[in-house]
Amino acid sequence: MDQRARRLLSALPALAVVLVLLSAVWTQPSPIVVEEVVEYGVRGRFVLVNRHNVTLNDFVYIALPQNTSFQESYVVRVEPPLLRLVRDEDGNVMGVVRVAAEPGEKVAVSVEYRVVVRGYRIRVDLARGEWPPLSVAERYTSKTAYWNTYNLTLVGLAYSAAYADSPLETASRLASWVLPRISYTVNLGRAGSDRALIRTFGGYAVRGDCVEVADVYVTMARALGLPARTAYGVLLTSYSQRMWLNMSTVGEEGEALLQHWGGHMWPQVYIPPYGWVDVDMLDGMSPNVGVYSARHIVFGVEETKYYGSALTSSCIPSYLDLEYVEYEFRGVRR
Repeated sequence: MDQRARRLLSALPALAVVLVLLSAVWTQPSPIVVEEVVEYGVRGRFVLVNRHNVTLNDFVYIALPQNTSFQESYVVRVEPPLLRLVRDEDGNVMGVVRVAAEPGEKVAVSVEYRVVVRGYRIRVDLARGEWPPLSVAERYTSKTAYWNTYNLTLVGLAYSAAYADSPLETASRLASWVLPRISYTVNLGRAGSDRALIRTFGGYAVRGDCVEVADVYVTMARALGLPARTAYGVLLTSYSQRMWLNMSTVGEEGEALLQHWGGHMWPQVYIPPYGWVDVDMLDGMSPNVGVYSARHIVFGVEETKYYGSALTSSCIPSYLDLEYVEYEFRGVRR
């Protein structure tokens, strides 16, 4: 046997060990389980009105369904045609169209998308989660206009309710604390965490809609060093649904608005190795940390840039007024 053959034989045991290790890695179950996949055809229409006494040529920003780890989005058609795509400070991609309107005139923008959504569940038994690196924590735990991490009341409540060694346990305890304290009421503006948290005879409560619930959760998570942000879009009650919003009457509707509109906002927390984990307490009124239904469609995330309300974030004109929003969703489960 020559020297080359002897070297090859001596390397075989080490090679076998490497192959066994690689096989173990390849066959290790994923800590995230996809439970449902739904493909949606989405059609939308926005009506804008010129309430100024001059003709306006306006640039209108359209929030597109985003591409995420659990969502694939395709633009089928936009009318008027897209001028360009832009990316904001938080990485959201938006489409820009140009419209012209005479004084008092109404103009329409129509869109059509194809969106594939994967509902998922994280496997806590396979990964307890790790605290993120300092660079991530510094970026996503700071104080902002709506997330006041210097509010001593919120900080104290966060520590007493949800302080834990594991980030997943922190996220779960926090959701379990917020959920029974929700005093739901439709809020057309945005209160921010400071004003959303109120003191009642029965203790503290979170007053507002999905936006205020998300803002309080994100603020408390950030106060505990858990990176957090909000996602916004829609939450469907079924795979196929039509929803609409008339801005001229929305202030008179109160909770009746929920019968025909599903604009939604919910928190996300960053936990390695999962990445961004969705926490939607209002989907079935359950803590839902890492339990995400395919009835969500994400139009963007908020980290540093704020659109003010889930009511108007889908279409943002520069000078015209948004008067009417309509979406039709047709979903098929794969």
